[in-house]
Amino acid sequence: MTRCGLRYRPLAFFLLLFSVAARAGGDAHTWLLKMNQASRDLSYSGSFVYQHGDQLESMRILRKVQGGLVRERLMSLNGAAREVIRTDQEVRCYLPDENMVVVEQRRLEARSFPSLLPQSLHTLDKNYLITLGDSERVVDRNAQSVTISPRDSYRYGYRLWADKETGLLLKANLVDHKGLTIEQFMFTSIDFDGRIADSAFEPSTPGKNSAWYREGKDTIQPLNANGAWTVGRLPPGFTLSMHMRRMIPRRKAAVEHLIYSDGLAVVSVFIEKVTDKSAPDDFTDSAHIGAVHTRARVIDAHRVTVVGEVPAATVDMMGESVAPPQ
Repeated sequence: MTRCGLRYRPLAFFLLLFSVAARAGGDAHTWLLKMNQASRDLSYSGSFVYQHGDQLESMRILRKVQGGLVRERLMSLNGAAREVIRTDQEVRCYLPDENMVVVEQRRLEARSFPSLLPQSLHTLDKNYLITLGDSERVVDRNAQSVTISPRDSYRYGYRLWADKETGLLLKANLVDHKGLTIEQFMFTSIDFDGRIADSAFEPSTPGKNSAWYREGKDTIQPLNANGAWTVGRLPPGFTLSMHMRRMIPRRKAAVEHLIYSDGLAVVSVFIEKVTDKSAPDDFTDSAHIGAVHTRARVIDAHRVTVVGEVPAATVDMMGESVAPPQ
């Protein structure tokens, strides 16, 4: 269509275009709300795969919501045996090959497939463009796609596919600011029959003879900004959402933990006193597994580690600007 052709379109044409665009944006947000609601309210069982790089992991998940109580059981189907039992209060990780059970408090910022979205969605538009996509088939079910595109290179985006009948997230691709897929979650089977026996949530290896590492309420101490470590440079949209001192269950070491978020992406900063005197102040190290990047350095005899499911540029910016208390 040429510019001249558009020039003589009646005003009603432009009003119609605006109306369609507005409805499309609204529908995309509505589908995010449906995904959130489904992730909280539905009972289901199924299997899904998680692919990152050349690695492919297969998982079995059971979830039951009954009388306001939520229970989940997640089991690895390949590689090392792993089981995770979740309730509203805690998460138990059973690691039979290490003869270990780790118990942690359930935290609000912790999200996992298919519950990938935050509870609050109203701040996402500042840093992401949310659009409605096409209808597709996923795990032999009709699904609606929604794209969450990052507005800059400091965060990743998502392509999401929600079950049209229930709203549950069936497939999720994590993508960079160019739209390239970094990792993927996808159900390979799903059953919404909520009649799951209570016994199905018992671990196959109860861990009676295992070493238990437990994080309790008494091991977490909220901190304020006075006399605390700070991050001087943050990407646009990231703010401090939690600041605490906590014990790491497996290491029995106290760390200062700062959590930053833009409403979707989450970055943690851990500060731990160095006990190994061989670690110099100019020590730095970077690594990544899939979409998760980490950067560690030693500052003022403390090891500072920044970790998050964000691009390397984000953890580099934050890691370089961490400063000790003044």
